[in-house]
Amino acid sequence: MSRNRHGRRRRDNLSSAVDDAARVATKFGPVGALWTAATGFAVFYAVLPACILAWCEERKAAVNGPADAVLAQALDQIMWHRVIAPCQWAGIAILLVCAAIAVWKYFNQANLGDEVVTFMATASKVISGLIGR
Repeated sequence: MSRNRHGRRRRDNLSSAVDDAARVATKFGPVGALWTAATGFAVFYAVLPACILAWCEERKAAVNGPADAVLAQALDQIMWHRVIAPCQWAGIAILLVCAAIAVWKYFNQANLGDEVVTFMATASKVISGLIGR
């Protein structure tokens, strides 16, 4: 079992995209946080899955042979479960956390600390995970 150097975690998954969107939303006011929510949701819930599906359709059209229907169905299922569904999960989480930050900033008018942002991001991931199931 290998350990990451200095205890660092890898930050290359969709969960880090939610954390990054939350940090970006804290830099703006309430309206900017709502724009961050809308943009993040649109990109992760609609744009990325549409691009991935277009790529899959292109690849399925190039497949010829006796097993092309089975391969096309397998490709659809793999892309849906491994890529599209997690992207949509991340879109919902981004929408929730950035909207919560916008509401917080609207009523509180105070800067959010790192602990609050981390808590909000974690809560939005849990809630979006429950919604997605």
